[in-house]
Amino acid sequence: MLPYQMIAGGRFTLNATTVTGVNVPLVGMGEPDFVICRSITGWGEASDAQAIQWWWAKGMTQNSARGILQSSDATNPALTSRILPAAASTADAISYFDTANPPTYAALTATTTNNTTFVVAMASTAGISVGDIVRMYSVTTMQQISGLDFQVTAVTANVSITLGMMASAVTASANTFAASGTAAQVLKFIPGRFYPRYKYIAGITRAAQARVYFTVANDFTPGEIISLRIPEEYGSGAWTSMNNKAARVLSVVNTASESSVLLDLDTSGITSAYSYPTSAVAAAGVSPSVAVPSSSGVVPFNASATVPQQPPGMNLLDTFDNRNQRFIRFGNDLFNTASFTSDVSDVWCWEARKYDDYRIDIF
Repeated sequence: MLPYQMIAGGRFTLNATTVTGVNVPLVGMGEPDFVICRSITGWGEASDAQAIQWWWAKGMTQNSARGILQSSDATNPALTSRILPAAASTADAISYFDTANPPTYAALTATTTNNTTFVVAMASTAGISVGDIVRMYSVTTMQQISGLDFQVTAVTANVSITLGMMASAVTASANTFAASGTAAQVLKFIPGRFYPRYKYIAGITRAAQARVYFTVANDFTPGEIISLRIPEEYGSGAWTSMNNKAARVLSVVNTASESSVLLDLDTSGITSAYSYPTSAVAAAGVSPSVAVPSSSGVVPFNASATVPQQPPGMNLLDTFDNRNQRFIRFGNDLFNTASFTSDVSDVWCWEARKYDDYRIDIF
């Protein structure tokens, strides 16, 4: 009788631009008791020192792991063992989490936040990967973005992160910030997945059909009705006519650098570009500008989102939908242990196992 049964497994490829951690969805019977991952392409590879196997078992702390690494010997790579975290340190190794009850992270310090490219300079980017959500706060000279959530679109390890969706919105909507931020705190977090959700507005175009940009990827759908909440401090008061305005979503964009929706809403008559309040005004207290789900529309069936489905279908099937999910994280430190760095596009396989629950009754 085997002590474990496999509840999930698969493979993943390390990021094609830089080697970072990977989150894999866990669809199975609850929390795993044993997790293992192995490098398919790296195992036995000559002249390339790298990790080839890591494992975690219940009872070990989250974000820890034990592994096997191979040396770069040209003909006979030697094996050595490694434990993460090392003494008196932390690690981004193997962990299990549920988005309804995610782990917490320590805030990291930023030195500058560029006011056009939104590149955030940081001496440590520990634990932050492309696609992660971070909250900026205490942003000196750029308080208008303090407390908002942003999606990370690029990471240069221990140098900077890029908030590319915000940068795209600033360019497209002619939004301007008077000065770059100086000192700031950057807090990574894992948002819950109850649907539908509101989104912070990064920018809005002035057009016969307005495009609304967001700071993170959105989950609005064509045909859905959303409502804008735009305090008077935004756009120098010129956008107050759009406050509480409801409009139908015509199309949705979610790319590596842009999150937006096109609305059946004419903003071409507004006299001033949509813009954030000044840092001083924000420091005194301002509500954020957001788009919120308003009501279900009729699901369209054509690309321009103008012709409804027949028979009609609804965008929102209930007040909310619990889309939270369980994940296993194979963290950044598994692939970037000192002197043992995995290669871009390496393929790894993984398994999650659970203790068998067989019982033997003795009469």
